[in-house]
Amino acid sequence: MATAEKQRAAKPPNIVPVVSFDLGNRKVAITDGTQIIAFPSYCMARFARQDIDYSHADYLEHRSFGVDIGARRFIVGKGAGDLGAQPTFGGDKWGLAEQFLFAALSTLGLPQGTHIQALRCSVPDDQSPTQRAPFERLAGREHTFQVNGQEHTLFIERVQIVAEGKMAWYRAIKEGLLPYPHMPNGILDLGGGTAIARIISPNGTIDRAHEKVLQGGTSQLAAMIAAEMGLNNIEGFILDAIANGSFSVHAHNFKPIYDGLLPQWVNGIKGEMRKSWNAINDRYGHILVVGGSANIFRPFVEDNPRYIVAPNPQFYALEAMQNG
Repeated sequence: MATAEKQRAAKPPNIVPVVSFDLGNRKVAITDGTQIIAFPSYCMARFARQDIDYSHADYLEHRSFGVDIGARRFIVGKGAGDLGAQPTFGGDKWGLAEQFLFAALSTLGLPQGTHIQALRCSVPDDQSPTQRAPFERLAGREHTFQVNGQEHTLFIERVQIVAEGKMAWYRAIKEGLLPYPHMPNGILDLGGGTAIARIISPNGTIDRAHEKVLQGGTSQLAAMIAAEMGLNNIEGFILDAIANGSFSVHAHNFKPIYDGLLPQWVNGIKGEMRKSWNAINDRYGHILVVGGSANIFRPFVEDNPRYIVAPNPQFYALEAMQNG
């Protein structure tokens, strides 16, 4: 019997029933039901001579991570962005799922040998093998990795893949947020890289014929602003500046540009939804809006009673996935 197996057999493991994980294009978020931790979704390979100061506030406060998986070494989070890594909307994030997940798991303070009974992961396309496989292969295995110089060992019993938006819809039905639960309702999940629009029937079936996965998250808005400013590869900085309210990058204030382009971005999303859902306009009730960009979208739909922006929209779906 291997040493780790002997340790598990000798001492009952700490059991965590559910951990929910969202690999967003702007933010990575995780919860075990007691806390929510979120950090920027940047990742890069760590060069052999690249030193890290783990005593810096970025590392102590769960914004940056040094992640070692066997011989592979990475910098994850804000620290990677500071060194020039592209946010995940700029590349294929699914190949980095393990690095982001292990960084996120380290923030929960789980004891060594913790047994996670179910890891729930949301993905834009739950039917895509490319999006499912990086998480599914983690199931039924013990994992050992280092984060910020500390070793972690845990066991993931099973993985549950959830289509983005579905658990938020389910929660809204349970909480009475959608006035017409006995008819189909829409869900618009506005993130950093994508805007996902779905119609979900009363029994929880996604209407695949009318779903839209748009490259219309705030990264598209940031790209429009960058083009107007004549600057390259600054979309991540622009999104940070929008989030913190400074609207300034490299001493350039882009608030007037943002104000001018924001309605165009919103109308583009609404226009794509109208085009896709026009034939079923009278068959569905309301449109629930969730995601990290929902509050940017909110002022444009406040007078439209068909749209309902969820409370705490950035984490509404994550909390729903954890408790659903």
